[in-house]
Amino acid sequence: MKKLSLLAGLVLMLFLTSCRDIVNSVLDVLPSFEVPFTTQLEIPFASVSTTSYTKTPDIPMNIDLDAKIKENDPRFSINNLKSVQLSSLSIDYVSSSLGNKLDVIKNARIYLKAPNKEEILIATSYNNTNPDTKVFTPTDADVLEYFRTNQNDLVIEIQGSRITADKITMKLNTGFKVKVQL
Repeated sequence: MKKLSLLAGLVLMLFLTSCRDIVNSVLDVLPSFEVPFTTQLEIPFASVSTTSYTKTPDIPMNIDLDAKIKENDPRFSINNLKSVQLSSLSIDYVSSSLGNKLDVIKNARIYLKAPNKEEILIATSYNNTNPDTKVFTPTDADVLEYFRTNQNDLVIEIQGSRITADKITMKLNTGFKVKVQL
């Protein structure tokens, strides 16, 4: 009898979990969408060691996610935000003062920052050899709380492949996947 009640309890739990998933998928009325962010920036680059990382100054994004959500459907707002994840990030070489290209960056990590929040790692790139483009691998971090405000910044940590100093102009391309629910 105990086995029968245990089995019935497990079946009921599976049924209820499945129902909740179905209800949640029905409530996702607005399909997930991409919020791109592109900027050109000039970064002073100084590598005095090939073993340690150097942080760049904060890169303000100031993405107004509430406005982006309302562009897609005015019935929704930032209060309906379910999740935000980085989906893509790359850096393209534009120019430099002394002729260095992106291959002077061996490894890089990118963090997201917002007021009253700890920096969170959102992307990494290791062993870069391409002088013109650096493609990052996004982490699985859900950064929803960093977009409840439009005061959000990126912070880049760079490890040089050789000792050098330069000022590099690059184009930063990002995409954030946003899910909204009623």
